[in-house]
Amino acid sequence: MYNSNKAENISEDLKQFIIKLIKDNEDRLEQIMQKKKDYMNEIYEKEAVIQTISQIEKQSSNLFSPNSKDYMTEDYYTELNNIKQKIIEIEKEEKKVNDHVCHLMGIKRAIINQENPHLNIGINILEIQEQDRQRIARDLHDSTVQNLTSLIHKCELCLRLIDMDPVRAKLELNTMSNTIKSVINEIREIIYNLKPMSLDDLGLITTIDRYISQLMMNHDIKINLTYNKEEHDILPVIKLSLFRMIQEACNNAIKHANAKTIDIDIEYEEKYIKASIADDGKGFEADGKKEHATSDYSGYGLSIMKERVYLLSGTMNIKSTLNKGTIVTISIPITKSGE
Repeated sequence: MYNSNKAENISEDLKQFIIKLIKDNEDRLEQIMQKKKDYMNEIYEKEAVIQTISQIEKQSSNLFSPNSKDYMTEDYYTELNNIKQKIIEIEKEEKKVNDHVCHLMGIKRAIINQENPHLNIGINILEIQEQDRQRIARDLHDSTVQNLTSLIHKCELCLRLIDMDPVRAKLELNTMSNTIKSVINEIREIIYNLKPMSLDDLGLITTIDRYISQLMMNHDIKINLTYNKEEHDILPVIKLSLFRMIQEACNNAIKHANAKTIDIDIEYEEKYIKASIADDGKGFEADGKKEHATSDYSGYGLSIMKERVYLLSGTMNIKSTLNKGTIVTISIPITKSGE
C-alpha cells in the first residue's frame, strides 16, 4: 500500500510539473508571437514606403505632384533586412518552443491515459479538435491578420498623402487593392482546408487531384496520384478523414522531409480503402525509437493521423529510413452512407 501511494504521488507530482512546463512554454510562445507581430508591423510600414517610392520613380516625371521629392530607399532596405533577420531568428525560437510544447503535451497525455485508460478515446478526440483549432489560429494570425494590419497602416498613409500628394495616394490605393485580393484568397484557402466543398460535389479522387495540383504550383515538388476506382456512396466523414491524412502526410514530406517526389496510391477494395503516401525525403531513424522519431519528424502531425485512423477502426503503418524517405500506409474499413 505504501509503495502504491508513493507511486501515485510521484505520478501526480510529475503531471503537475509537466502542466507547469506547458504553461510556461505557452506563455513564452505568446510573447514570441507578439514580438513577431511587432516586427511584421514594422516590415509592412517600411515596405509600404519603399513600394510607394519605387512606383513613383517608375512614373513619368510629368506625373509627379509638385510636393514630390527624391527619396533615398537605401536606409529603408537596410532596416528592412535587419528586421527580416530578426524574424528568421524568432521563428526558429518559435518552432523550438512549439515543438517542446507538443512533446510535453504528449507526455501529459500518456500520464493521463495511464491513470484513466477508459478516458483515452475522449481525450484523443478532444486533442485532435484542439490541434485543428490551433492550426486555424496560426493560419489566421500568420497571414490574414498580418495583411489586414498592413491595410490599416496603408489607409493611414493615404489619409496623410491624399491632399499633399494625390499620385502617391493613388499608388497606395492600388497596392491596397492587391492586398485585399490576397486576403480574400487566403480566407478562401482556409475555408477550403476546413471543408473542401469538392468532396461532396466531385468526390475524393478529384479533390485530392486538385489539392496536389495546388501543391505543385506552390512548391518545387512532383506528386504522382494513382488509383483503381472510386466509390461515391462512402460515409462523408471517412472521405474527409482520409483526405485530411493525405494532406498531413504531404505537408510533412514537403515541410519536414524536404522531399522532391511524392507518390500517392489509393486502392478501393471490397471492405477497405487503402492509401499509401511515399516520399523521397530525408526520413528518420525509426528503429527502437519509432514514436519519438515520428513526433520529432512531424510535430505530432503523424500522431494525430494515427488517432484519426484509430477512431475509424483502421490501421496505419509508418516505414521510414534515414535519407531514404518515408512510406505511410493507411487502411480504413468502408462504411457506406446507407448502412
